[in-house]
Amino acid sequence: MSKPMPILEFASRGAALAAAVTGVVESLAQALAGRGRASLGVCGGRTAAAMLPVLATQLIDWEYVDVFLVDERWVDPSDDQSNEKLVRATLLQGPAAVARFTGLKSTHHSARQAAPNIEARLQAIARPFDVVFLGMGNDGHIASLFPGGAENSVTDRLVTASTAPAGTRERISLTPAALQQVRRIVLVLFGRTKRALLEQAITQGSPVELPVRHVLQQQGPELRIITAGEGDA
Repeated sequence: MSKPMPILEFASRGAALAAAVTGVVESLAQALAGRGRASLGVCGGRTAAAMLPVLATQLIDWEYVDVFLVDERWVDPSDDQSNEKLVRATLLQGPAAVARFTGLKSTHHSARQAAPNIEARLQAIARPFDVVFLGMGNDGHIASLFPGGAENSVTDRLVTASTAPAGTRERISLTPAALQQVRRIVLVLFGRTKRALLEQAITQGSPVELPVRHVLQQQGPELRIITAGEGDA
């Protein structure tokens, strides 16, 4: 590793989620104070479903915050598997309802066809992105970058199409290159299984094997890792 990697460990899931919210709000507040706008990338999943409603209550100038997804399943935004549906229901509520949201789904037949259009959407948001919130799967995937996938080698654009190893639905995801263009990454994981996998990933090895290494090994962003022993998300 090129630099020390402090891991913030908490006794409870609630305390860990509170720390994650604090980390995100710090970044947004700093960006708003310095430049008048801020950007926030969010994932889907159970951890996001628990954290985003708390984040939505924070009294910051949400009207000047760009919220975008780090990945999306190629389903309609009304589908229960849609990350956009999750974010609209949990984050874009209350004070945060006025944030400017950028989704990753379009009317194109496939994610691969849509990728140039989605790329243009994200290019419209100033970089580096201020803060990105990520979870990690039991296989070490982040966003929709999966072990062994060709998407792990994309270096020339912000988004790429991908497919989960166990699934047939296409997805669209931020690329490893996009995740380098972030000021702070907040990585949250729960449970002893994922904690052990994190320790394995911290050792030198290929991100193609464990994609979480894309953020563990990169030079640019500040990485804040937050864990708790309970739960499995």
